[in-house]
Amino acid sequence: MATEQLPGWPKKALVKRVRSHLWVFGIRPRGEPWRLAWKWAYDISQSYYHPRWPLPSEIASQYVLLLLHHMKASVGLKLPYRADTVMPNSVHQLLSVSLDLTMQLRLEHKE
Repeated sequence: MATEQLPGWPKKALVKRVRSHLWVFGIRPRGEPWRLAWKWAYDISQSYYHPRWPLPSEIASQYVLLLLHHMKASVGLKLPYRADTVMPNSVHQLLSVSLDLTMQLRLEHKE
């Protein structure tokens, strides 16, 4: 996708750095989640007194979050039937720590 089609008209170097962050994990960004991630990043940049873009890793993280949501909404993200009952302890601990951190962040944001 051409840079000029992205919200906020980010510089080509920034787009390249975001893509390189995603390519490390084998992700080739495109489609609606890609445009939404840039819209979100642009809105964040405009929220500062002196507008500045978020870091490339932050924009890449936003894209991954939006991509997972898109996959779940289009029934493209499925776990095996018994994945929640047959889970290694290490995976269960990792997920529970992530959920606890998410809940803490939500509570801090509300205050």
